[in-house]
Amino acid sequence: MSALLVQIINYTTHMNETNQNFFERLPEHEHIPSAEEVHAELKEIIGQEYTEVRKIEDEQGLIILEVVVPGENEGDTNEYAYMRKGKYQGSGITETNIHVTYYSGGQPISGTNVARYIDGKWKIVK
Repeated sequence: MSALLVQIINYTTHMNETNQNFFERLPEHEHIPSAEEVHAELKEIIGQEYTEVRKIEDEQGLIILEVVVPGENEGDTNEYAYMRKGKYQGSGITETNIHVTYYSGGQPISGTNVARYIDGKWKIVK
């Protein structure tokens, strides 16, 4: 086995252990917003009716909720995605948040976090 391959394997193992340890340190009894709380926050942020396009849940509630609204220009859309903090099938989300992605002509052109769920309350990101 080459020295480079050994270095890559060692680095990958280290990063996997580091990420696993990070997620193991997440508070187990942290409040998870209910579906109603998430929808209420989306309505406040978006300020108009939206269409739900994807919803993933587990026994604790929503993991992901994606909704879309028309963008500023014809054919544009804005996708808002709620994501719950946690480790899911080998990947992880480090904070519960709502993110918006702007699409033009079906292609993502930009995006940003719009709200974070901290200590049981939504904080709007400016």
